[in-house]
Amino acid sequence: MVLDRRTFLASLPVAAGAFALAGCTGGDSAPAGSGPVEGDTQNLNVCVASFGNNYDVQDMGWRWMMAACYAGIYRDVADEENGEQFILDGAERIDISDDQTVYTFHLRQDAKWSDGEPVTAHDYVYGWKRLVNPEYGYSYSWYIDNVVGVTEYKAGTGSADDIALVALDDYTFQVTLTEPDATFEAKLVATPLYPTRQDIAEAAGDQWGKDWSLCVYNGPFCMSELVEDNRMVWTKNPEYWDADNVKLESVTWNLIDEDSTAAGMFDNGELDVLQTTGDYSIQYAEKAEAGDIQRIVTDYPGTQWLVFANSGSGKSGVVGNAKVRKALSYALDRQDMIDVVFGRYEPAYAVVSPAIQFDGSSYRDQVAEPLKDEYDQYNGDTEALVALFQEGLEEQGLDTDLSQITITLLTQGNTTEVNSMREYVQQMWQQIFGITVELNTVGDYTLFEAEREAGNYDAYYNGWYSDYNDPLDYLNCFYTGEFESVSGGYSNPEFDGYIDALEGETDMATRLDLYTKAETLLMDDCVLVPLYYATKEYFLQNWVKDFCWSSFGASQEFYHTSIEGRGN
Repeated sequence: MVLDRRTFLASLPVAAGAFALAGCTGGDSAPAGSGPVEGDTQNLNVCVASFGNNYDVQDMGWRWMMAACYAGIYRDVADEENGEQFILDGAERIDISDDQTVYTFHLRQDAKWSDGEPVTAHDYVYGWKRLVNPEYGYSYSWYIDNVVGVTEYKAGTGSADDIALVALDDYTFQVTLTEPDATFEAKLVATPLYPTRQDIAEAAGDQWGKDWSLCVYNGPFCMSELVEDNRMVWTKNPEYWDADNVKLESVTWNLIDEDSTAAGMFDNGELDVLQTTGDYSIQYAEKAEAGDIQRIVTDYPGTQWLVFANSGSGKSGVVGNAKVRKALSYALDRQDMIDVVFGRYEPAYAVVSPAIQFDGSSYRDQVAEPLKDEYDQYNGDTEALVALFQEGLEEQGLDTDLSQITITLLTQGNTTEVNSMREYVQQMWQQIFGITVELNTVGDYTLFEAEREAGNYDAYYNGWYSDYNDPLDYLNCFYTGEFESVSGGYSNPEFDGYIDALEGETDMATRLDLYTKAETLLMDDCVLVPLYYATKEYFLQNWVKDFCWSSFGASQEFYHTSIEGRGN
């Protein structure tokens, strides 16, 4: 099988001071390529609430920056016209063996690092082997556990030399899997699978990933300045293979942690792109409707939910029955919650987000939300909801006097959204069932984890934002022992069987059937209360052209963005 295409539709933030990086240039001159109006300053001003402090490309933690300054096999670029796309970046062509276990990547011979050195297959081999080196403990090393020799190397029974990651020559990188993996290609856009220069990383030693000035880049931009607690600047990378089509000369990231400050700067034209929430979101949506600015709203691969104590009956002793859990789930009017609490997002009646694609289109367009029909039968019918709750109590041999029951909801943080959400849930459950709802509210994730592990909850607020574009990344969360912090300790051999059956399976119809059965079972068991599917909302000045975003790479993708008519 040969993949020879320019575009592949996915089927599926510190050191202070300034530093001019070798090979990266700034300035206001217009870059090569078409688009910007002559005289426009090709600098984009954006903002962020915090900078990261990890510059190790094999670490997924700061991928929103890494993905714009580096290039891997694919680049994930989404826009309003074409939707989510995986565009061949570091490679020109991919060959896949007939048994779908051998991937041969033919790399671009014009790809260079920002210091002018060529990007070679050896950089991919080193980067991928570094990813699975137990010495470094990278959290996403599991991405390539199914490459021949990786499991043995991690276990200490094999050598790194035995891993089937091979540079056939300087520009041909070959990977051999232990079995076919229908999700493998979807992972190729992720930063942990980007190349790494061995000489640069080893020269940096313990400072690799800590000192940004030691990095070289092979993507559209280079990080060229960082002023702690102030700003970060990227400049166009003239060594990038497609630099002629990178129109921006620089991107300035301003550190702004107050919505009001960011809004004021946006209003004054000091910011070109803005993401905001609440009343500001409503205000700017009205401005966009009037044509004063641009607005983009898109699906994002995340689902927020409440997870029940699935390994027992919870702190209350009553949520061990699916009917009790369903009554609690169906009592929450998703659309009303969104309107009252969030003012955005889409109501969720399943686990997998509509942003996740399968075999070329949205998974949700192919599989109906399994919760919706039964939810519609109960939601708004207080009598039926109470009866369902009491029936679940009877099946557990418990007293059906609901006034004696206290349900504990565990949440973290004190943002306006989280405060409003937990108060909404508390009010609805108390009003409909006559129970007491105790809010176990903690300030940070460490305390949250401690309370969760101590079992001081019946349900807790959580969710999942997918790492790659396939339903399996959601469903894997509920495999026995896999992600108990997400699943509430759920374990069901039938569900595990569906996931096990997916190993090595490449037939799309079979995979879709297994996905459907697994997700439906989660809803039948009422493991969680899906609340909403995440969306991303961007407001842009009218002079910003060809702005893109990404679900699995950089959160804002400026690869083709330009400025035309600033201030007009």
